[in-house]
Amino acid sequence: MKKEKLSANILFSGIGCQERGFQNSNLFNLEVLNTSDICKESVLSYAAIHCGLTNETVENYPNYPSREEMAKELTEINLGYEPEKDKHFDWSKLAKRKNKDLEKYWLANKLSHNLGDISKIEELPYADLWTCSWPCTDISVAGKMKGLDPDSGTRSSLLWQNIRLLKKAKENNTLPKYIMFENVKNLVSKKFIDNFETLLQLLDETGFNPYWKVLNAKE
Repeated sequence: MKKEKLSANILFSGIGCQERGFQNSNLFNLEVLNTSDICKESVLSYAAIHCGLTNETVENYPNYPSREEMAKELTEINLGYEPEKDKHFDWSKLAKRKNKDLEKYWLANKLSHNLGDISKIEELPYADLWTCSWPCTDISVAGKMKGLDPDSGTRSSLLWQNIRLLKKAKENNTLPKYIMFENVKNLVSKKFIDNFETLLQLLDETGFNPYWKVLNAKE
């Protein structure tokens, strides 16, 4: 079977489960243009799983910028920020150490084309597909269910940053052909159904034909 070529922007990329799902279907050749995540360990794992990052590549990469430049770059995209503690990672402090940890994170970020904090991204280049697996922290029954209202400041409210980028893409005539949102089942519960219906309405207004379904994760 001939595979369909798809370029992709993978938002809230984590370790790349969305990307792996598309690849495992054997229906698509996926070219990832950009990822977006602030968890430094997830970015490291993503680069190891999808981009060939190894200790050897870290040691032998020939084109590192200065340590000050690397620290500044990672700071500007909020890599390592811990929302639950409102704590920023001190990359300048790491730059003073003699080990290669700074290089490791910088190279992982580069190889995965990670843009970092979605709230700092002004616009995205055209890609056929966007995926958005935004934080379930404030939606899941396993959490405190603080919700995802646009002005709530919760981690789950980062969903609306994706909508902001979609609206910008519409202005620029760079909307993707497809977009995939993914979250927990509780998103369509009575508590959050209004937010969910708002999402569907905004997608419709942006020019998409939204379809949704609750899936069993084991499948």
